[in-house]
Amino acid sequence: MRISRHRSIATGLLGVLAGTYLVGCASVVTIEAEFPTPVVETLPVRIGLIFDEALTSYEYYEKIPQQATWTIYLGNANETMLGGLFDTMFVETRAVDAVPLTPTDLYNLDGVLRTELEKFEFEVPISKRDEFVEVWMQYRLTLYEPDGALIVEWPVSGYGKSETGKSEEALHRATVVAMREVGAAISTRFAEQPEIEYWLQERRNAAALSADFPLTN
Repeated sequence: MRISRHRSIATGLLGVLAGTYLVGCASVVTIEAEFPTPVVETLPVRIGLIFDEALTSYEYYEKIPQQATWTIYLGNANETMLGGLFDTMFVETRAVDAVPLTPTDLYNLDGVLRTELEKFEFEVPISKRDEFVEVWMQYRLTLYEPDGALIVEWPVSGYGKSETGKSEEALHRATVVAMREVGAAISTRFAEQPEIEYWLQERRNAAALSADFPLTN
């Protein structure tokens, strides 16, 4: 039973433990976790980050026949994971609203990165023979030039699995595993994407040229 529908509603509190509770046949899970800081070489670029409301207030809702209604809040976890990740990956980050950038930011940033959570799917046990809760997620990273020109769109997926027990807690654990897998993929493979690798080399060349031929008054 893979499900991909979602809607965004502002919600959530940030913490370390799972926020879960059951009301009648309604299961509510708030994803709250700490995410490891990646050990990667910082890329020498200044990046504007677009985290829109669809990402920071992401809510997944699904009614599963003969089981329960599930509401899963991911917004704060998205912001925590991605904010910490990008702060480590890039020499400078700042929040921006849209591309193209305003004149103030146009010459102070090298690019703009928008992150979207495109898919969230899960399976919970429907019989005693099923032993695991599974979660699949897919984010999409879109990198732009400061003037709004598209550099690349890159989908990044993650998978998590947890042994059953209390379904809400198992779902929380599986979701955190999937998000950590996404974070690891972004931190280790971002600079390896061909379009991004070329873009980074252009920035290095421009910086070297500027150092060799500085502007003089």
